[in-house]
Amino acid sequence: MILNFSRCFRSVPVSVALFCFALAPWVHAQCAGLHAGITAELVPLASGYSDQQHVQLNFLVVNDSDSVRNVVAGSWKLIVNGAELPESGMIFGNGPGPVHGWNELNPGENYQFSMALPVSTYFKRPGEYRVSWKAEGFQSPGILIRIAAK
Repeated sequence: MILNFSRCFRSVPVSVALFCFALAPWVHAQCAGLHAGITAELVPLASGYSDQQHVQLNFLVVNDSDSVRNVVAGSWKLIVNGAELPESGMIFGNGPGPVHGWNELNPGENYQFSMALPVSTYFKRPGEYRVSWKAEGFQSPGILIRIAAK
């Protein structure tokens, strides 16, 4: 199985944020708010380890506005091939997080975190998978994950 890295890593949200900071305030007003990004990395089976092969998804949400924004973590949805995963709440609700939870982001702050999705559960068949995440107030661009036949 392989991951097509040429299309997996997209910097669109970061580029948009950088574009906003680099230009005049009138441009900032047009693109200020919450922006999200996602990247992926295939973590193969390693000899001698019991971990299964998985796709490591890395998430970023940035508040580039001038006000506090609520990221409403309960509304986070993982989208695979256009369909929301019903277990999104469980996926995003597990693992380490900020001391006070995923709540509000102050201006200029961001949340960065990662999740591992087993290939055998979420990417069962060889092929292409378009993955993104969304919530109330933001949506990441989609990335393409290509799983090859064994």
